[in-house]
Amino acid sequence: MCRWIVFFVPFLFALSAHGADTLFLGPTHLRIDENGDFAPAEKTSSAEPFDNLWAYRVLPADKKLTGKGVKIAVADSGVSPHLELNGKQIIGQDFTLSGSLADTKNHGTGVAAIIGARGVRFTGAAPEASIWVYKIDDGSRLISPQVVANALNTILSYNEKNPNDKITVINLSYGVSGGGHIPLTNAINRAHDSGVTVVVPAGNFGYPGVFYPANLSTVLAVSALGADGVHLYGNSAYGPEVDFTAPGDRVYTASSDGGYTLMSGTSAAAAFVTAAAALAVEGLTQKLGRYPTPEEVKNALKASAVKVPGLPDIAQGNGLIDIAKLEQQVGGAK
Repeated sequence: MCRWIVFFVPFLFALSAHGADTLFLGPTHLRIDENGDFAPAEKTSSAEPFDNLWAYRVLPADKKLTGKGVKIAVADSGVSPHLELNGKQIIGQDFTLSGSLADTKNHGTGVAAIIGARGVRFTGAAPEASIWVYKIDDGSRLISPQVVANALNTILSYNEKNPNDKITVINLSYGVSGGGHIPLTNAINRAHDSGVTVVVPAGNFGYPGVFYPANLSTVLAVSALGADGVHLYGNSAYGPEVDFTAPGDRVYTASSDGGYTLMSGTSAAAAFVTAAAALAVEGLTQKLGRYPTPEEVKNALKASAVKVPGLPDIAQGNGLIDIAKLEQQVGGAK
């Protein structure tokens, strides 16, 4: 049986001796120096400089939309306390029977911070959005699709009871190559039809073929853009189902040990699109006087997307979302 868990993030936990989990796929030869910056473990004159915050440079310096008033569900491996999430009310439910929302995989914390980091060392793309955590992964890599379906149905039950205070965006960090699951597909379709935008990473095997459920028409499927801003991240899946691309290569974010790390993969990219969807919900709700439909959110994101020159459509879909253009599309008061 699942249990509701509510906690505030009041302080920074002590750093783990083991550092970031390798599932982040970031370079293992990088370490944090005394200034909190990444540097090669063996500093040599031949080491090429890398802009840790490259993924956030595209965000407007003076954003009108921040995600304020928008509830985002992060269905992932949980979220651990972190200074970047300090002051946020992290509400959620554990579906792994671990009895805690703590992130044992070092994944959900990174996703949550890309979305909502408050700006200690970096600012998330939707820093004022509320984050609701639905823990579906205990780090064993054995995620049951029925558990995922249960989490989504729980979100929908909450929305039915709170029609004026809904969770309107779901970041679903789940994917399998091939196949499908009828209860999960039904839950995703129900979420879409009830007005919830569901964002899913395309997958990380680096060959044609978008993973399930990112291949469903009722979700936004996201590929990962490389740090050069030109090529697709090497391990990103791609295919005609891709809706958008977003930074997904060595993205600076929070780690579950209380420190910072570089996260690579389509989950990082999906977090950026989730945040953009939240910004669209914020602006469109103000503009329309009601919650927007997933189609209205998608259309606003499409109208704001810019194609990456030279990148095939099957790799980027509608392109990279320009937040400044999105603000022009949907408005929003500061």
